[in-house]
Amino acid sequence: MNQQILLLMVPVSYLIGSIPVGLIIGKLKAGIDIRKHGSQSTGATNALRILGTKSAILVLILDFLKGAIPIFYLMLIEDINSNNAILIAICGIAIIFGHNWPIFAGFKGGKGVASAVGIATVLNPLSALAAILTFLPILFITRYVSLGSILGAITAMIILVVQSISVINDYNYLYALIVGPLLVVKHHENIGRLLKGNENKFGEKL
Repeated sequence: MNQQILLLMVPVSYLIGSIPVGLIIGKLKAGIDIRKHGSQSTGATNALRILGTKSAILVLILDFLKGAIPIFYLMLIEDINSNNAILIAICGIAIIFGHNWPIFAGFKGGKGVASAVGIATVLNPLSALAAILTFLPILFITRYVSLGSILGAITAMIILVVQSISVINDYNYLYALIVGPLLVVKHHENIGRLLKGNENKFGEKL
């Protein structure tokens, strides 16, 4: 794949990220716009509250694959040199921007966690594993999905940065330094509720 085609993959990645999985499943299953219910997010947590467990699992898997498959494809076919590695990192960022601000859904999407984990799984499996191993105990102890997601994302991004800055042709840190803070910012309302002590816990209805 030449440089021009790879550059084209940046907007394509945004369009893939823009596929509003939660919105589509909400329409198909219940005929509703999931963004008008619950936390008004298209993510798996809101899908769980509004649409049920099976739909939430499907949203989670598809959002994960929406991040993982494009990056896996690019890394599989590319001889990763410096310029290509930068563009692959940018494609990852574009996927998250698409998920959070989807052109196919009025620029109102989710928070990007599942897609970010999918991307991290391909870029650096250790970072994704660390995110999951951070998320699950926090969820189990506190029952706050948002807190687990925030701390899991921070853990993954720290690992991406630490492991990539000393490796030639590895620009994962570029992805991490943009997506990590973005995931935290997208949870700003959750952070506010956590500080006030009125954040919804896992399994609770809004």
